[in-house]
Order: sequence, then structure tokens, then C-alpha cells
Amino acid sequence: MATISNPSTELSHYAGVLALELDAEQSDPNGVPPAPLDVATATALAGHLAKDLERILGHIDPLGLILVGALYDQTEILRPGFPLTKALAALYKGSSPSPDFKPQLIALGSDRGFFPVAAINPLRRPGSGPLLLLPFCFVGQANAIADLARIMEDILLQSGEVSQATREAVQQMFNLTILNVSFATLSDLCALLRVQLESNELLPLWRLLEHGWFEKDEICTVTLEPGNYFIAEKDDVHTLFYTFDDWAQFGPGQDLPATTLGSGYGRWTRAQRLYTLALELYGVHVRTVLANPPLTATLAGAEGAAAVAALREIPCLSGDFLVEAVFQNDSENTEQQILITNQVDLELGTLAYTVTSLDAAGKLLRLEHHYPLNPEGLKVIIDRLRQRGAEQGAQRRVLHPGQLVYSETGRSLRAAAETDVAVQTGKLH
Repeated sequence: MATISNPSTELSHYAGVLALELDAEQSDPNGVPPAPLDVATATALAGHLAKDLERILGHIDPLGLILVGALYDQTEILRPGFPLTKALAALYKGSSPSPDFKPQLIALGSDRGFFPVAAINPLRRPGSGPLLLLPFCFVGQANAIADLARIMEDILLQSGEVSQATREAVQQMFNLTILNVSFATLSDLCALLRVQLESNELLPLWRLLEHGWFEKDEICTVTLEPGNYFIAEKDDVHTLFYTFDDWAQFGPGQDLPATTLGSGYGRWTRAQRLYTLALELYGVHVRTVLANPPLTATLAGAEGAAAVAALREIPCLSGDFLVEAVFQNDSENTEQQILITNQVDLELGTLAYTVTSLDAAGKLLRLEHHYPLNPEGLKVIIDRLRQRGAEQGAQRRVLHPGQLVYSETGRSLRAAAETDVAVQTGKLH
């Protein structure tokens, strides 16, 4: 039997946000957003917002409205599939056992400081802001929502300033000092972020974010000026990680003069970290694989689905760090000396630790490079090297040359020599 869809009775939804711009001079840059409002306060705030939306958008009585009395960072709203606003719509539709649609105003508050529904519970991360968002969602028959959506996109950002009563209520209820407070749609948020990224020469990042948020079917490939490679397909953004040696020998740095390899790898790492962290912060899954010569050669001539297939054949990197083993002696002698070179970029900090270990006779046992794969990786590496030295009873020395130390002829990282070292300590930083 065929199912006939009737747009006049189907329910749909359309979301927006109340955007609060905080006064940066009077706000703690490392502070956390306030806790969710209690039920009574959230209900009072909902009344203010409903009046403003009626004034701005016109006749909204035939539509239901649900809002949550909590504030969120932009990264909690703009995520693949926009799960928070979908959760609001689902909560509205599940609030009435009757199959007949009845418009109502629903305000979600919590007397416990959090929501039991994980999808709408704010993360309240330190450093959120200076833009905080309160989401709301209209629910109604599909035709009515389609008409409302057009109006919201046309006028909400330009004419969405709240009343003075609402402004004062928001400031008092959340105990915040606010510069501006107004309504916007999710499309408005996306457009504003695109302008911000474009002004900072990060438009390729916007393409990857947009692909993930709107769950586009086509494959999106981005190659940055330093040679960073990203390809978005379905729920994943695939990318390559290069160690310094691989980057300089067969990767994006292979054609650079040897004297510029240090600064070049710093630029590549800076872009790689920025894009990876931003994508993950906005909920886009990044699948990182370790580059190798055959894969790099394949990707140079492959596009779209063929490139994705080649990347999916390689297991993704997992864990907090990567150890690149350059040399390992088959000797069973224990390590008596562990020499650690802090390979550092002045802007980014430590990019890797080069570790050489010697036996009692001063013979080389191991040469390794330890790379952090995420912000936590650096501490994990440090703790492991300390534990390794303690277990072996080895003397540990850390060298800080203040730059990347590498062989220009071998195009590879090397351990620091005495002439390279600005600081010698027994501590890892």
C-alpha cells in the first residue's frame, strides 16, 4: 500500500537562537557559562521571548515553541545534523500523548543544575564565549513552518533585537553583563562564522565544516598551501599525518630547500593542528592516518571516491602519541643513558621528542622520535619517558636547543649536540 504524504498535516520544525554577546572587559575569559535556569525562571524567560518573537515575526499563535533555559557555546549548536535543535523538536512532539497537534509554549528548566537528557545538557566549558546562545525551536504543520522559515531568514537577524524588558530579564536571570542580545537563525550563525573564517584566510576550513554540519553526500577535498590534505566523505574527514622525516623526504616538504625544512614543517604542523582541533571542536570526526610513500603517490593521482578508498585501507592513528623508531640495536643490554632532545617550534611549542639511549659502554641502543597526536599526548610522552628511565635505572638528560634540530643532508630529525643546546636540564617541559 502506498503512503500518501500530506504537507498540511505533517509536523516540521525550524530553529533559531537568542545570541548574547558578553562584555569581554567584564567577563572572565576562562569562566564557564552559568548553570541552566530553574523551571520557574525558564518559564518566565520563555514568556518574554515569545512576546518578542510575535512582535518581530508576526502571527505565530498556530505554531508551538520550545526553548531551553540554558546557554551554549557556538560549537554546541553548530554540529553535524544539528542534534540539539532536533532534540528540542523531539521533546516538543513527545510532550503530548494526543495525536492532534496543539500549539503550546514549552520552557525547559532544571532545578538540579543540569538536564537529564544528554542531547540538551550544556557542556559549560571554561573559556566559552564571548558569544553564548540560547536555542529555541518552532514546531508546526509543514506548510506553516516553511512560511515561517522564509520570514525568519529574511528579517530575524536584521530586526531581531529584543525588547528592553527582555534584555534586562536575560541579564538578571543569568547574572551576566551583556553588550548585545538579539535573535538569529542557524543559517545566520553559519554565515557569520563563514565571514569570520574567510577574513582570517580559513575559507577551506569553512568548506569542511559546512560539509559535516549539513551531512552532504558529495566528497569535498581540501589541500592547503603548506600541503595539508583533508578529504570529507559522509561522517568523516580523512587526513594525513607526517612525521618530520616523512614530510621532508616524500611528503609536502620534499621539494623545499634543506635550510627551510624547520620553518616549513612548523607551518604544516600549525595548519594541521588548527584544522584538526577546529573540526573536532565542532563535532566533525577526523580520521587521521599515517602517511607512507605508496599512499602519498596514490593520492597524488586519485580523486574523490578512489582517494577515500585508499585512505580507508590504512588503519587510523589512535592513542595520544606516535613513536617513530629510526634505529634499534638487537643487543639485550639495558639502557644506562637516555638523551632527550626537545624538538620545538617557537610558536607551537614541542613538536616531538627525539630520544637516544646508550648502554654502559656508550653504544647506541635506540633512536626514536615521539610525536604527540593531541594536546594530552605531550604529558603522556613525558610520563612514559620518566617511567622508562626509572625502570631501567638510566640517567636521563634533556636538551633544549630552542628549535627543530635536523640533518640537512639526511632531511631527518637528529639528536641535539652540545653546540645546538641553549639549555640543558634533567627535566621534561
